[in-house]
Amino acid sequence: MRNYTFRPLTEADLPLMRRWLNAAHVKVWWPDADKQIALMEQDMDDPKINMQMVSLIDHPFAYIHDHDARAYAMPQYADLPYGARVMATFVGDNDFMGQGHSVGYIEAQTRALRVKHPMVAVGPGTRDTRAISIYRQAGFMNRRLATTHQGRLVQVMTHL
Repeated sequence: MRNYTFRPLTEADLPLMRRWLNAAHVKVWWPDADKQIALMEQDMDDPKINMQMVSLIDHPFAYIHDHDARAYAMPQYADLPYGARVMATFVGDNDFMGQGHSVGYIEAQTRALRVKHPMVAVGPGTRDTRAISIYRQAGFMNRRLATTHQGRLVQVMTHL
């Protein structure tokens, strides 16, 4: 097991986030870097969402956030129990892709969340087979297919 560290996202991280969000492998699933950065700036001081940078040996390589399943009235998570957390993430540094880091840090973050919360959920797009596979490897199970407010079909997965 690798020693991943998590720290809060700060304004100083935003240039790196913009670079990551403009990378082809991130842009496919997290489109419109300007919109994403604006949302991050807006939410940075919001206590409902926990936005973090993921590092290995002091090298940031991924972004992850989590929030209460009911915090943003997202219909795909409406059936989850009270106290459930929803997580979303991406590896920004392409050098860290394909080496098992995603599974490792997702498992670490899920373990930390499960200490205080009854369930952790994710909702990758149904065409994002790579993310679905990674979440399965990290212990998530398919719960149901659901539609977002934007009409996207997602595979809701939970870790009990």
